[in-house]
Amino acid sequence: MADIQFLGNRLQGFATTTEYFQYVIGQDWEQLVHQPNTVCGPNDAKSKYVAFKVLRSIIPDLIHTNYDRGKFKLICDDLGLSNLIVKSKEDLTIVGVVDLEWSYVGPAQLFGSAPWWLLRDRPVNWDYVNDEPPKASARYFRYLEIFKRVLEEEEAKTPGHEQKELSNLVKWTQESGAMWLHMILSAGFNDQEIFPFVQLRQHLGAGEWARRGREFEDPAELDAFAAKKVRELEEYDEALEKGQEYQALLDGRNMTREEFIAKF
Repeated sequence: MADIQFLGNRLQGFATTTEYFQYVIGQDWEQLVHQPNTVCGPNDAKSKYVAFKVLRSIIPDLIHTNYDRGKFKLICDDLGLSNLIVKSKEDLTIVGVVDLEWSYVGPAQLFGSAPWWLLRDRPVNWDYVNDEPPKASARYFRYLEIFKRVLEEEEAKTPGHEQKELSNLVKWTQESGAMWLHMILSAGFNDQEIFPFVQLRQHLGAGEWARRGREFEDPAELDAFAAKKVRELEEYDEALEKGQEYQALLDGRNMTREEFIAKF
């Protein structure tokens, strides 16, 4: 099976938030196109193709003009309550931060986004069931209101932060819908039915989403993409089945390790 490279030039820099967001989405697109098992059938392939194109088209609408060319901050996509070390149960003063391997310098818009970690679970893991939102979502929004209120209160008490720049940016990400884009970017796009993606689609509005989607519904192009992905999926499933057979032979000592490796 061919090695799939979709990380791009790791030395490439970015001058704007727009450039960075488009780059990340571009890598997600490469994964959708080249990973053989990113769809489960022709309709799913067409749906993801259109959804991805619409997502790329709305990025300019979700960039805060004051932050497109800076500031840039230290961002950690995995930072949450479980990464913090506090003094004790009684004294929650933060004395340390751990597990910073997902850190990088990124747009301040990401730094000032509504956080995903309020329930210690990523909303990208939540699914709608029969068009009903997950039960956790109601708690998340309640906690988000608490987070914004406390952040405002702390800014008001901190010299130099009377303008409440950070809390205002957090509010903007919610009001604009950018917070959902941020969650999609940090997790990697592969399914338009995940909770943040559905929220972003609802924020844009069903009519506007459908209008934008029609711009990318070229029948010939969609059919070609779907046929390619279905063919790749069939080849992947066949290779997976063979691999499992070889694994069973290896586990049963009916095939040597060298013979197993040679099969691939």
